[in-house]
Amino acid sequence: MIAGYHTAGLLLHDPVVAVRELARLGYAAIAIRPHGASFNPDLSTFGQQFLRVQDALKSTGLRCVLDLDCLFVPNPLAARAPSLVADDPEEATRARSWLTRWMELGAELGAELITFSSGARASAIGRHDEHDEALLERLSSQLRPLLARSSALSVPIALHPRGGDAVASVAQFERLSQWLDGDNSLTLAADVGEMLSGGELPLIDRLRRNLSVLACLYACDRRAGVNGDQRIGCGDVALKRLLGSLHSLDYQGFVIARVEGHSELGFTAAEEAIPMFPTGFPTIHPSRFPTGQ
Repeated sequence: MIAGYHTAGLLLHDPVVAVRELARLGYAAIAIRPHGASFNPDLSTFGQQFLRVQDALKSTGLRCVLDLDCLFVPNPLAARAPSLVADDPEEATRARSWLTRWMELGAELGAELITFSSGARASAIGRHDEHDEALLERLSSQLRPLLARSSALSVPIALHPRGGDAVASVAQFERLSQWLDGDNSLTLAADVGEMLSGGELPLIDRLRRNLSVLACLYACDRRAGVNGDQRIGCGDVALKRLLGSLHSLDYQGFVIARVEGHSELGFTAAEEAIPMFPTGFPTIHPSRFPTGQ
């Protein structure tokens, strides 16, 4: 298990500062999303920022996950990126190009995993079952060239199920594997919040069943009747118990603590998340960097 923290909760901070401070706190990994103003390949300043992040990762030894489920990137007028299963072939092609571009950037950055979602469901096609099968066929045809490029670049990719998407749950990810002709190179980025919303309980049973393909778990806390991530330890999810169970199963992938929507808390939320990891967790390296180095 590789313990990390998500910069979705640090949107008011320079990503380079985030890398260095998370390393100082003892995290072993960081998840970074593209951001319209600070980490966007369409900006003229991106090259310089990219090199700064790359240097910070190298100097700290922090391992990097790229999370491509960002908002208003690449189109500042559209919340979600193009969908791989869009009815419009041009949009589906743009989605594949967007993912390919980030795979190439990820390889240069030294990212060890790239997570992405399938995109929103296309319009209904016939009966519900036929619709699902048509979507899965469309998605699998889009994924095959992406998986080939992933292999060539040696950058693993993991599908992140999200509510309302063509692949909205871990169960639907399991079904998708039947359309990939035995190709198990597509891994899973499970999300505690999405699993709870989809009723995939008990969480550990579903994760155990998919342990061989589980590359990343986005670990967030939630509270009944309240939308969005809560500060770790302030919700209703027994994350410490869940991660302890994963640890006992010898899970080797990433666990990324995420506290989205609370950027004003800065690194306080990152400090609060550390106790959810198993005591004496070996993959959180000791603090080596003074604040602000």
